[in-house]
Amino acid sequence: MKQCHDIIFVISLSLIVLFCYNLTASALKSDDIRNHLGTRTPYRFKYNKDDNKICFQNCKDDKIWMVLRHGTRLPNDKDIVGMNTILKQLKIDILLKNQNGKGPLSKEQLDWFENWNNNTPLAKERYLTIEGQDEMILLAERMQKRFPNAIKKKYNNETFLFRYTATQRAQQSARYFTIGLFDSNKFQHIQFEPALEVDTTLRFYKHCAKWQKQVKKNPDTYKEVTLFGQSKVMNDTLLAVTKKLGLDKTLTLDQVVLMYRVCGYETSWHKYMKSPWCFGFDEKTIKVLEYFEDLKKYWVDGYGYTQRAACMIMKNMFHTMSSNGPSATFLFAHSGTILKLLTHLQLYKPQCPLLADAVDEGRPWRTSDIDCFASNIAFVLFKCNDGDKILTLHQEKIVKLPMCDTELCPMADLEKQFHNTIHNCNFTDICSID
Repeated sequence: MKQCHDIIFVISLSLIVLFCYNLTASALKSDDIRNHLGTRTPYRFKYNKDDNKICFQNCKDDKIWMVLRHGTRLPNDKDIVGMNTILKQLKIDILLKNQNGKGPLSKEQLDWFENWNNNTPLAKERYLTIEGQDEMILLAERMQKRFPNAIKKKYNNETFLFRYTATQRAQQSARYFTIGLFDSNKFQHIQFEPALEVDTTLRFYKHCAKWQKQVKKNPDTYKEVTLFGQSKVMNDTLLAVTKKLGLDKTLTLDQVVLMYRVCGYETSWHKYMKSPWCFGFDEKTIKVLEYFEDLKKYWVDGYGYTQRAACMIMKNMFHTMSSNGPSATFLFAHSGTILKLLTHLQLYKPQCPLLADAVDEGRPWRTSDIDCFASNIAFVLFKCNDGDKILTLHQEKIVKLPMCDTELCPMADLEKQFHNTIHNCNFTDICSID
């Protein structure tokens, strides 16, 4: 009974959120620092707000396969400890240096610092937040409106498949997504696939020994990130942030990166509150920190190294579309999954590798846009008079795959382009260390 009350409360909360949503989900100006918070950027600033049914002449949506990054979450244990130690001390220093109007911060900004506190328990590190719950509910509602034939309003365990990784944030994201799809009285009857401790589909990279050795734990992977962290551009940024907060002693890279991360977290958690840790940044400095994160993600999760193991999740998509299984498949995973799949699809590839010598302002590889909280990739199978076709969406926006001539890509062409993914993707062969 308590579970039913909790669900009703969440649904009521989501209605309140919907009432106010237009105030916060409207497009931000490009120079707004909230556009550049990396993988902690709020989804409400990035998704496609047009939820009208997506139609193509002489075609009907038949199946959908979708992989989603979990919704907005709490920080990891390292960031929680940093908030309780490093940032609490910095807060005191900032208030002392700016007291009596002597510093650059306004009275309103100082009030935000005065009232700032962190009460996140370590035991709940990386847990899904209320905002993350709302993201999943609203995302599900929009997708159902766009593809009403593939995503039925009535639940049936033969037409729906829900699967998540063995983490609280992914499991809860899946649960709240189903609240957006179905009536609350159906919620307790929904079947979820059991979470696997070793999941070579949804979290293939975690269990891929070759990737762990050659990429994740390889010092060469972080060469450009390290160089950029020591660059003049970054040193100038540290000085600028220090000055903007009215401090005397130049902040370290670790301190500023922590401020950047917490600025992102708190902006994502709260629609109507400000994070004082954003006050140290302007358009120029926030973009430097964004590039610092993008560099790391590019070399660890993107085009810096071969992400061959990503064939595992792509192969799952092809198998789902060609089988007689569920018409709606929803998989809940993580940032690493989304970025590696985007790389496997050849999306957002920079013309040149991202390097430490200069910030590539025009790069398409920008995690604030492509890997914010609740990021998602969907493939929709359309049954058309002239054959089966696949539509691809990212952040609920239609995207044209580089290997396709049109947005609605013939299934046969896609299968030809991804022949190796379908037929030569063996986890043991790919991930075993010679």
